[in-house]
Amino acid sequence: MLAGAMVAATTAAAVPVSFAVAGSPFAVTAHRLEAKGVTQFASFREETSGKRHAVAAVGLEEAALYGLCQSAVARTPLGTATLRIRSGDHWAVRASSLALDLSSIRGDMRFHEVEMGRDAATLRGGARGTAGTYGQQADALTIRHLEIDAWSLTAGVFTLGDATMDVRAGEHPCA
Repeated sequence: MLAGAMVAATTAAAVPVSFAVAGSPFAVTAHRLEAKGVTQFASFREETSGKRHAVAAVGLEEAALYGLCQSAVARTPLGTATLRIRSGDHWAVRASSLALDLSSIRGDMRFHEVEMGRDAATLRGGARGTAGTYGQQADALTIRHLEIDAWSLTAGVFTLGDATMDVRAGEHPCA
């Protein structure tokens, strides 16, 4: 991770992001995300090897995801395996104090009460960045057909109803 001051400056209110990221991102898909207290700014995350990755640091005070699938592909000396976690179709995944480090995000987005070009150190809500860094915030955000590639996710509370987890040999990312 970056120096302690940088870590403290780029976290959601109650959730510290103080770990080195894995050497490969993971994928998250959902039919729909609904969030309140949204912030975003550019930052970096570091692996234990010292390799740095540019990320969009995103903070969400409250979030609900519908039709969630999360997958991580691991390349090991014995071969490739995929870990997948899915929520039930009839349950919303609920999260509070959610902090994500994203390499990309895709979907149909609708922001409510958005402010773009704000100094990241003055963001209110989800997370704050370093002074002088470009930031944006919104009171609410809805994304349909969500696809995310992420380096990390932390949350104060993360609740999945009717969830399943499986590990399979080979590459089987969420689609």
